[in-house]
Amino acid sequence: MAHFIQTNNCLTAWRDVSQHIINHGDGFNLLVQIDTPLAYTTAQLAEITNSGVITLPKVNDVINTIFPAKLHSRNVTLPNSQFYNLHERIYLRGKTMHRRNRSRWGNYFLRFTKFGSNQKNQLQPIIDGINNRANNQAACYIMHVSSVDYDNNTRVIGNPCLQYVQFGYYNNTLNLTAVYRNHDFLTKALGNYIGLSKLLEFVCSKTGKPMGNISCQSIHYYMGQKRLVGNCLNNLTW
Repeated sequence: MAHFIQTNNCLTAWRDVSQHIINHGDGFNLLVQIDTPLAYTTAQLAEITNSGVITLPKVNDVINTIFPAKLHSRNVTLPNSQFYNLHERIYLRGKTMHRRNRSRWGNYFLRFTKFGSNQKNQLQPIIDGINNRANNQAACYIMHVSSVDYDNNTRVIGNPCLQYVQFGYYNNTLNLTAVYRNHDFLTKALGNYIGLSKLLEFVCSKTGKPMGNISCQSIHYYMGQKRLVGNCLNNLTW
């Protein structure tokens, strides 16, 4: 049965879904709407990352897979094309140097900006379309993350979990919707929510649009270490 959760920010989204999983178990077809995704403090995040559930470096690794926030903050004046190229160079250098970065399919931001053998940029045309079209388009700005040319559609482990991202301008804000085929709420979901929010923040900064909400569908969702996560939730102050 489908389940809907509406919540305030990325941290409360992770908290509320985790509590739902603890109460009802792993499941299918979860839709989460995050109204003000980045409205949290570093102190609130530290309550999670200091609890033993997941460390801050691991959260940041997941965030940077979707949007390289730290790299962008250090190079905020670069034109978009140069930023995309810089990200690719640093990613490929890290993949060569560190065995743990040798994932089979790359990372999400690379698929957003340089997908496939033709290195198709899916993200920049969205930014250009929002900036240049006379009429606001609510349902045409999409990015595919998987491809029949690169991904095995019956592989049990190893395919991208994030499958689809869509931007929509409505209610006078720019909003983002994402679909995950499989969603790990112990090690991935918190960073996923924040990374998607950082991606939306980037597009808003490049288009001058107010930032809206994140909607995330998790087709299959699960969480290990439920007792450990439950102890963390019981000690949160927010």
